[in-house]
Amino acid sequence: MASAPGTQASSWVERVSRPAIVEVARQLVSIPSVSGDEAAVMAFVQEWLDARGIAYVVTANDPARPNVIATVGDPTSGPVIAMNGHLDTVPVSDATSWRTDPFEGVVSDDGSRLYGRGASDMKSSVGVMMTMLELFRDAEMDGALQAHIVSDEEVGARFGTLHVLDEIEAGRLVRPDYVFIGEGSEFKVRNAERGGLAINVRFIGKASHTAAARVTGVNAIAKAANGILALEEHLEQFHPSVGHPVISINTISGGVAHNVVPGECTFSIDRRLIPGETKESVVEEVRAKLDAAGAGDPEYRYELEVDPDRGYIAANITPEDSPLVRAFQESVRRVRGRETEFFVQWAGMTDGRFYRQHGIDTVGMGPRGEGAHGANESIAIDDLEMEGKIYAETIARLLNAR
Repeated sequence: MASAPGTQASSWVERVSRPAIVEVARQLVSIPSVSGDEAAVMAFVQEWLDARGIAYVVTANDPARPNVIATVGDPTSGPVIAMNGHLDTVPVSDATSWRTDPFEGVVSDDGSRLYGRGASDMKSSVGVMMTMLELFRDAEMDGALQAHIVSDEEVGARFGTLHVLDEIEAGRLVRPDYVFIGEGSEFKVRNAERGGLAINVRFIGKASHTAAARVTGVNAIAKAANGILALEEHLEQFHPSVGHPVISINTISGGVAHNVVPGECTFSIDRRLIPGETKESVVEEVRAKLDAAGAGDPEYRYELEVDPDRGYIAANITPEDSPLVRAFQESVRRVRGRETEFFVQWAGMTDGRFYRQHGIDTVGMGPRGEGAHGANESIAIDDLEMEGKIYAETIARLLNAR
């Protein structure tokens, strides 16, 4: 669909190079970088930046898991945009199901798709970000454009984005005003994410010989089953930026032998929160449902371990009137010739949540790939080109590039 009169995209959009995006994305996919083994792919990023005269620093709290922070423009002259993308991937567990070598970036015969581990999640988007640095390298801008190319997104971010943010808070890295997250959003504006809280529930019974199960035993698994059935349900609350909250019982452990009534049973809750919910409100809700399930039963006993891994994060949102949100909305209008939507999907968390926690306006914007974490992972090259055009338009608008 063509853009409506008066809403034409800037000239920067026409300078986006499809071949350049494909080539750097293909090379990134061709370097294995399962979480914990990111050094080689980060070395390639540094070589690529060196060849183009783009300044960068390397920062790490584990030398084997570096992060590259590249910058074009002058951070003292205006806003700073940081494009965040991770280069670690999950392992390949089903190699025989792949039609190509998972660790070789392969462009389909018709030139429409790029295949390989990380093609969708999310090396190709990092390739787009790298080409944006080259595109704006020599531009006059009011501000600066950065890429935060990180390790360790798939398994916690302690060595990646969390470390980068620690360096920002310590004053050793420039604090961005705006952050782009390149994870898939179907070109919708992802301005919010659910939070997350883990809770372990331990039901306490009384062990006994099976023969005396109805006399001296209290079956902790049976008691826990009542609690699980009370909790495992669709939650009706709704927020227009992220949709419904989620609760899921994801692990269970109980019993020691086939002829012993289990005296203990533990299960884990993964609870995803929407804006307006808190750790305290979720715990209160869980207790109320568990208590109702055991009402009138004197042998129904449980204990809660809240946030056992200290990984709680509240739901987080960048306001719809943020200049970043508005810039992406206008860019989509100009580049795609259509109104954009907010991303309300059954989606997991991204590193965007950490930037929002630090008060930095953050939007996820990227294409939807196929097969992430599975066999024949791929991305449409048309979508990568579109991502580049939307990024170019948004960067040009926010930094007054000329």
